[in-house]
Amino acid sequence: MPAKTPRINRFSQIMRFLRVSRLLLWTIWIIYRERRRVIHAHERGNYEVQPNIEVLIRVLTAFRKTAVKLGVLMIKLGQFLSVIETELGKPVEQIFSVLERKSTAAASLGQVHKGILASTGEEVAVKVQRPNIDQLVGMDLSTLKFVIWVINRFVDTGAFIDLMAFYREFKRTIYEEIDYITEAANARRFKEMFKDNPSVYIPRVYDEYVSRRVLVLEWVDGIKVNDYAALDAAHIDRLEVAKRAVRAYFYQFFEVGFFHADPHPGNIFVRPGTPGNGPVIVFVDFGMVGSLTKSIKKALKDLFLGFLAHDSRGLVKALEKLGFIGRGANMAAVERGMALMMEQYYGMTLGEARDMEIPEVAQDVENLLYGQPFQIPAQFAFTGRAIGTLSGVATGLAPEFNLVEVAMPYAQKFLGLDAEGAGETLQQILNQVLATGRTLLTLPASLERVITKIETGQIEVKLAGSAPNGRSRRRGRGRDNGNGNGNPSSIGGFAWAFMFAATLAGGIVLMTVPHLMTPGWFCLGLAGVTALGLLVRRS
Repeated sequence: MPAKTPRINRFSQIMRFLRVSRLLLWTIWIIYRERRRVIHAHERGNYEVQPNIEVLIRVLTAFRKTAVKLGVLMIKLGQFLSVIETELGKPVEQIFSVLERKSTAAASLGQVHKGILASTGEEVAVKVQRPNIDQLVGMDLSTLKFVIWVINRFVDTGAFIDLMAFYREFKRTIYEEIDYITEAANARRFKEMFKDNPSVYIPRVYDEYVSRRVLVLEWVDGIKVNDYAALDAAHIDRLEVAKRAVRAYFYQFFEVGFFHADPHPGNIFVRPGTPGNGPVIVFVDFGMVGSLTKSIKKALKDLFLGFLAHDSRGLVKALEKLGFIGRGANMAAVERGMALMMEQYYGMTLGEARDMEIPEVAQDVENLLYGQPFQIPAQFAFTGRAIGTLSGVATGLAPEFNLVEVAMPYAQKFLGLDAEGAGETLQQILNQVLATGRTLLTLPASLERVITKIETGQIEVKLAGSAPNGRSRRRGRGRDNGNGNGNPSSIGGFAWAFMFAATLAGGIVLMTVPHLMTPGWFCLGLAGVTALGLLVRRS
């Protein structure tokens, strides 16, 4: 008879609360203390003070060890079988002809066993939640909320991070992750997303064996993405694996707006693939996913394109839209800092960036950016985690991996330089041309009004050092000083000549750039209008 799952007693709950509270408070305090120490030193002009990396590494290592000890407990066989029978409503032997006693993977929320379906003989992965997981999650979330309350009582973290917003995002995600019905729906969506991509494979969900605490999926054989020796032995191109994994994430982030938020090596496998088609990337474990709204996808594209185009201003504007830059930031300093970073790292392989010594430019970047009101929006907690984890995977696979090289085709697609996006890009160009045209058409009249005010003496132009007593001389009609400098026609003529030269040059340049013929013709037309205006004034 299956063993019943005992509830966690009160003493164990109290001990867990104390251990988790101490762990969180100590870790957050050390990080905050180091950040505050460095910021205060920089405010005093001492830019040589740096965070104590050794202390941070020690506290984070201790955090990881304690978290693992608190989280990963193997499910006893009787409890494991009890969960399956309770959730699926049948004896285990009626569902599986074989169910391996030893788990193939274990984590804080559950574990996976290999089995064979009794009805079809298919090999499957049986994912089962840990007993008492709802109670454990509820306890730990309550502890986390208490710790955040304590921190907010004594420390103002609002300028850098909204801890309660992070708590709400984490709570939402963790409850979705322990609901295997939701995970099954995520897996089906990913399978649909990649159905036309032969380089990515998503395992099938067995719908008749899905419940809140049990999930049965197709068993997938493959090489773990960080088993480099096995990949080399199978003659799999590791650089191509890295490229395909990153391309899969470009598609998730920028096109669909729905992504696998936990791409650690245990969730990515590699198959050799058919001859001539290259390796196949297999994703598993769809409990932790993220979604991006249309506006966030647009801002991420702008950020991405700003980086590829070396456009520090566009990159900073995108960061501001995404909520990473708070109010009161010195935007010029931030732009300069981003420009220096791009100059230093653009085009580098991930291996080069990882192994390089900290250059002198890093100090300049730090001086420009440190103390600026950067913040981490809660909705990017898992996006950042996914990007960081994926970067580590790609670097380990192929240190020679070059992000810019892989990203360029996507940049072209975003800009509409492929056939699919040509129509949309043409419409965008037309809208920009019309907006620019409205502005440019008002420019001659605006210049005319300014010139008239200068000629009638309504505008005073101060020239440095123009008079011994520091007083300025008024340039206007009837105020010629005898040397011809007050000639009004020369001022007006110069303005119109300048406009003609600028619009003519702009038109010629735009005509030579692919896809910019329309604005080029517009500028040439405007050059003709200004030339006519110049002739009229001279006559």
